[in-house]
Amino acid sequence: MKKIILFLIVVILSFEHSLALQIDKTWAVKAREFIKKYYDLDFEFCYKQFDESVKKSFSIDMFKQAYSQTEFRYGKLIDIGETEAFDAKGYHITGTQVKHEKGSFTIEITYGDNGKIFGFYFKPPKPEKSEEPKSPNYLNSEEFTTQNIEFGSQFKLKGKLTIPKEGTNFPVLILVHGSGPNDMDETIGPNKPFRDIAEGLSSLGIAVLRYNKRTYQYGASISQNDTNFTLTDEVVNDVEEALNYLLTQPQINKERIFVLGHSLGGYSIPLIAQRLNHAAGFIIFAGSNQPLEDKIVDQYEYISKLKNNQGINEDILRVVNNLRNKIKNRDFNDQTPRDSLLMGISPIYWRFLLDYKPLEIIKKIDKPILVLQGARDYQVTVSEFELWKQSLANNPKARFELYEDLNHLFITGEGMATPEEYMEKGFVADKVIKDIGLWIKSH
Repeated sequence: MKKIILFLIVVILSFEHSLALQIDKTWAVKAREFIKKYYDLDFEFCYKQFDESVKKSFSIDMFKQAYSQTEFRYGKLIDIGETEAFDAKGYHITGTQVKHEKGSFTIEITYGDNGKIFGFYFKPPKPEKSEEPKSPNYLNSEEFTTQNIEFGSQFKLKGKLTIPKEGTNFPVLILVHGSGPNDMDETIGPNKPFRDIAEGLSSLGIAVLRYNKRTYQYGASISQNDTNFTLTDEVVNDVEEALNYLLTQPQINKERIFVLGHSLGGYSIPLIAQRLNHAAGFIIFAGSNQPLEDKIVDQYEYISKLKNNQGINEDILRVVNNLRNKIKNRDFNDQTPRDSLLMGISPIYWRFLLDYKPLEIIKKIDKPILVLQGARDYQVTVSEFELWKQSLANNPKARFELYEDLNHLFITGEGMATPEEYMEKGFVADKVIKDIGLWIKSH
């Protein structure tokens, strides 16, 4: 699952923008007030500023970790510098320079029109241009075109369809996000793994559809109006809408529509496969299969052992374990406040997850399935990859690939993976694009 990126409690929304920023003093003032309260340890004030849709991702206790994580890595605060503000994609984004004893960084805060915070991001200093990696070897922009699209009924989602220039009747892959409010590129820091996959595969003659996740485009309204929101609403329904859209496209081979699910999307593949009988095959891309409450505890314990343990100590682990046990024991009901539950997830959503058994459902799927896993992934582990293999042992159409040097984003690295690694620019590995391309072309 993709909850842990740079800091466990940080919800990341990253936007590209030009250097010519138009200052909006209203949002800059709000951001500076928030940051001052943050460094004054007024966590109650700060937590109230987040939109309800964002609070689903973390509790106030988890938010309190941010300060200890900041001080651990950078030392004491020295100065709060200038604040810039600009508008992008319907949001108001501020960037404030802060200086600590051991370095400086930008606190980027994203506001909605309702005045609430949708993103809180510690942005490291930009590397010199000479350090920026080049485009991946597999990208050939001359081989495909990119179309802006929109599909869906109740929730119309914006997306992109990359289509090869030469030929017709193309196989197509639908990309399904991990957890959290992801954009169509599944942007994490400077990395855009879904864009890499889409453009890489379209360079090889395969069409790819990617789209904004429902919680990215409609997070505020979902939080306010949908009390029965579950994994089916967050993921599965929109995959079906994407497939229905592709069935209307003349250049697409209607018998060769495939689905790739990353992280939470991979966890959802059994549900998706049950629903989408028309799909030709499925790719589980670092897909979890273990209970979410256990995954959260495992990730906390992993990070607690790192050099930069982000302030996760025995007390915090004890709290997280207690919250995990509350879920496992079903010690809650539909009226239980979600901010008293693990990760601030609603009780209805937790009950759905407790009843969901992906390893049992996948045994009944007889379609071609490709399971891909990075051995350096600490969020979805090799042990889960082995569990997929066991559950799919009787499916002769299942294939498995383990990559020793890749992390959760299928980007190359060395040693133990860390949350900070996601803030280093990279690309989905060439061999992954090649393997996906060959597999789709063979089915």
